[in-house]
Amino acid sequence: MNPERPDQSPITSPRSERVRRIAALSGRSARRKQGRLRVEGPQAVRSLLAERPELALELFLTARAAEHHPELARLVAEAGVPTREVDETIIRAMTREPGGGEGQDRPESGAAGAVSPQGAIAVARLPEESAGAALAAIAALPAEGPLTAVVLHEVRDPGNVGTLLRTADAAGADLVLLTRTSADPYSPKAVRAAVGSTFHLPVIAGAEAPALLDALAGRGITAAATSGYASTDLFEAELPERIAWILGNEARGLDEATLAAAPLAVRIPLAGHAESLNVHTAATVCLFETLRRRSR
Repeated sequence: MNPERPDQSPITSPRSERVRRIAALSGRSARRKQGRLRVEGPQAVRSLLAERPELALELFLTARAAEHHPELARLVAEAGVPTREVDETIIRAMTREPGGGEGQDRPESGAAGAVSPQGAIAVARLPEESAGAALAAIAALPAEGPLTAVVLHEVRDPGNVGTLLRTADAAGADLVLLTRTSADPYSPKAVRAAVGSTFHLPVIAGAEAPALLDALAGRGITAAATSGYASTDLFEAELPERIAWILGNEARGLDEATLAAAPLAVRIPLAGHAESLNVHTAATVCLFETLRRRSR
């Protein structure tokens, strides 16, 4: 069978091989092996079909979901994506965690079964993940004019990754890059947390930090980091119109080498007694301060 053409036969058993293959997409190695990702929930599926229809391969809907979300029928027709009406038990089985026995792929922590897919699941092609793809995405950015990129470096929690994608999207970012030591932005948990934003802007994983910083500089984009030890206050700093915010690990922040390599470092002023902000809050402050400056 052509691997790009989904099996047209109906799915009647939650224990079928097709259901097990979709459930296995909770694990990163299974996604890489199959070249697929799982998209759960009407809003994320809608964003996939509206913004990246070329990635969509197959859609599974319960009768109730089809009734409550008629716009999906129009979008799948426009995209030419096969649609299957399935029972809720099939949908639930598609999101269960694999058994995790010897030789089986284990999902990322909390990656499967945490949230109901609300009767809608899509299977899509997995975008390329490589250092080369990240560099190519930078090269494809406009050579002039205001621009905001986001780089996630060693951000390990897939829920954090998804939430950061949503924030980057809301703040008008042009590109999100993830180093290879970050969580997979295409895990089910990350895609759920992004609530559709995964498909609203380019999201490329597999980058290498040193080459990434060099490539950004080559396009006239200033890498900016936050540090509690920086001498410059974010709200007083001169922010370049072409900027890439570098965000680090949830517990440790950015490593010393990456922090030292960033041409700009700022601190977010804290008025209370909290020692620091978490990575998502820090990203939100920086990204929306960037947006505020451009809106003046």
